[in-house]
Amino acid sequence: MNDVVRYEAFPMEGLAILRIDRPDASNAVSTAVMEGLAQGLQRVRDDQSIRALILTGTGSRVFISGGDLKEFHSDLQSEPQVYEKMSQMRHVLHQIATFPKPVIAAVNGAARGGGGEVAAACHFRIGSETSTIGFIQVKLGIAPGWGGGVLLQQVVGRQQALRMMLTGEVINAERAREIGFFDEVVPAGDVLEAAKVFAGQIAANSAQAVQGVLELMRASETLPLADAMERETSLCAKLWMTPEHDAAVAAFLNRKKG
Repeated sequence: MNDVVRYEAFPMEGLAILRIDRPDASNAVSTAVMEGLAQGLQRVRDDQSIRALILTGTGSRVFISGGDLKEFHSDLQSEPQVYEKMSQMRHVLHQIATFPKPVIAAVNGAARGGGGEVAAACHFRIGSETSTIGFIQVKLGIAPGWGGGVLLQQVVGRQQALRMMLTGEVINAERAREIGFFDEVVPAGDVLEAAKVFAGQIAANSAQAVQGVLELMRASETLPLADAMERETSLCAKLWMTPEHDAAVAAFLNRKKG
């Protein structure tokens, strides 16, 4: 880890938090942030006590303001250099989108440009009443560059994604909830706690079952319907033979007897 991405673990609850900590730079994504996120994701992946991850930013004003334009415009002088740098963050977003443990974005404020891309990569998004979302890249003469535009389409559908990316409009939290970008909107100041509660509900379940469902949902996006349904049946059969299932059934039957 490094000074711009903070890692907190709560093994008893099965949770971890990755926090982008650059409040003086509106939590902009720099090269150091990219590296810190990649390291943090690997740490969570390797820690079997962590069953869910929350991604957020420091402060109550900004979640992530996008890429660090000051750094990038100083360092990137050619198209291949731009491609390489954007690819570095694209790999991070791909890790998030395909992560074997659920990733919840606690959107504590404004998400602009790449900040919206990062949120779109997460499995769930919880926003505050004061949060706003804007895929404003088009207003800067560019397109989303980290793969988040593709992920946005998966979250809100093609038409809403096109509208957001082609107009660059900034939408409020209620509108983001209406179109399916936010799963939940809570009062300002309660975002992280709401994310912890939700993450805890997931972490209380079988890690193997949660991972299996995540993998199944990803596979179903490209598999023929019959194949996806068969894979679901296969997953259920595999999980049926686990000690977690036996213990859960025993507890259920004991409750019924009581």
